Amino acid sequence: MQRKKHYSFWLFLLLLLSSTAIYLLQQTEYHVPRIINNYYNDLTALPLVLSVCLWSVRKIKANPKLQLTFFQCTAMALLFGWFFEIYLPERNLRYTADIIDGILYMIGAFLFYGWQRMNSLKKED
Repeated sequence: MQRKKHYSFWLFLLLLLSSTAIYLLQQTEYHVPRIINNYYNDLTALPLVLSVCLWSVRKIKANPKLQLTFFQCTAMALLFGWFFEIYLPERNLRYTADIIDGILYMIGAFLFYGWQRMNSLKKED
């Protein structure tokens, strides 16, 4: 019997499709509102990446209740911030350092952590 898809899956799919759509619009040089063009994908990056990480670890460990810790989510946000806002801009002209992007990575990681915790509490009820 197939399990009903959890609403977290649908949220993940919505974030993935919207981020992909924005990226494709940017590649075609379609005018996207500036705030969305510059910041939406930075905000959604960590919830998407952490969701894939969590799903992978749950499969590898065969533990569907496993959760990422606050430290793991924060460490991933700091790693993304360092890599995309410090390391890459020094080595490639395509990338620019922007402190707001780093803040959005952190916000995205915190949103993922909160969402994950909220879902685990609902499953326990």
